[in-house]
Order: sequence, then structure tokens, then C-alpha cells
Amino acid sequence: MKKLLYIFTLLLINIVAFSQESFDPESLLKQKPTQLVNDFTGTLTPDQRQALENKLVAFDDSTSTQIAVVIIPSLNGRDIADYNIELSRAWGVGGKESNNGIVLLIAKNDRKLNIATGYGVEGALPDITSKHIIDDIIRPNFKGDDYYRGINEGTSAIIQAVKGEYKAPENYRKKKKSGTRMFILLIMVVIFLVVSGGKGKGGGGSFMSRGGAMPFILGSMLGSSRGFGGSDTAGGGFGGFGGGSFGGGGASGSW
Repeated sequence: MKKLLYIFTLLLINIVAFSQESFDPESLLKQKPTQLVNDFTGTLTPDQRQALENKLVAFDDSTSTQIAVVIIPSLNGRDIADYNIELSRAWGVGGKESNNGIVLLIAKNDRKLNIATGYGVEGALPDITSKHIIDDIIRPNFKGDDYYRGINEGTSAIIQAVKGEYKAPENYRKKKKSGTRMFILLIMVVIFLVVSGGKGKGGGGSFMSRGGAMPFILGSMLGSSRGFGGSDTAGGGFGGFGGGSFGGGGASGSW
């Protein structure tokens, strides 16, 4: 009996591993889900998935704002923010008139996540608030492998933000603004060095202006700034997405 149990367990593990390795993110764009919580990794237990589904369906019923949770194994090299916008548009999360959809996408094996927001909720859930929810609520739980708690608390914070009851703390906003100012200052310094180097004696200008370090530094600085936004049984059951549209709002993170 123990041997049979061992063989069954090993077979189940192999099946799960194979299904995750063969997962194709592109095929997901063509699907029409029948629930708000879609776990393609088996991370959530059936009870956990149902508890999240009930909460999000109840919020959809009371406000018409749709929050979808999608857990996939990997993006296979795709940018998570770009893919989430494409997925959100393909599924049509949110209402067609109000565009009030939000999608929390988690690429588990990549250890990346993204919150995409429809046009209609960008005011209630601005990029800075999405980023704070990722950094201070979801990510700490994911680091401890408590995925359900991270998703549960993260979606609760999103719901509070849409209701006007939650926003990023002021010190967090100042920290992000300070980082933006530093980025602008660095750009100005680079431009100054390029201009002054070009006026140097002979030699065709400085190293910064000869195409060596300049593209690399600018590319690195711009790349590091991505993800900070702009570039997310109660009720009667989920009735399907309404054709909402997305414009690129939201935030990304990793753990």
C-alpha cells in the first residue's frame, strides 16, 4: 500500500511539473475564463480559491468593479506588465462603459507580479498605490511562501483603495518622489557631461559622447525605472467579464 501511495505521489508531481513546463502564456489570451480567480499552478487549495472567488464576486456584485487574480507558472521571457495589459484587454475585465477592471497577475516561477488597472479605476487605484500594495503587502507574504495570505490581503487592499479607504502612506509617496527627482538629476548630469565632453580638445570628444557608456547608462537608468507605474458564497456567482479596456496603468514587482 505504501509503495502504491509513493508511486501515485511521484506520478502526480511529474504531471504537475509537466503541465507547468508546457504552459503557453499565449494560449491564455484566447481563453474565456468562467471565474475571477484563475490558478494555473495549483498553488491555492480549493477552499482558498473559493474564499477568494466569493470575496471578489461579492465586490463585483456590489460595485460592478471586477478584480481578477491570475496565477501562471511562467511568462517564458515576456515582460509581465506588457503581458498583463494584453491579457486584461483580451479577457475584457471590467465593464465596457466604466472600464473598471483590475488584474493581479502572478508569474510564480519567475517570481514576478503585476497589477494592471482599467481606465475607470486609475484615479481610485493610482500607480503609486498599486506599487505600495505590491511592496508592503503582497511581496512580504510571497517571500515567506504564503501565497494565499499575500493574495487575500493584497486584493483586500485593492478593494479598500477602490472604495476610497486606502492609499499609499505619505512617507512612501515622498520616498518615490525623491527617487524620481534623483533620476532626473542623473539625466541632467549625463547630458552636461556629454555636452561638455563634446567641446573637448581633439580625440572626437569624451568617452561619454563616443557611443560607449552613454547608451548603456541611459538604458540602465530607464530600465531600472520601469514598474513604478504608467509604463491592476456571497453574491450570485461570477457572470463573466464585461469588455473593459486598459491603458497601461498599474505597477510591477518581484520577490
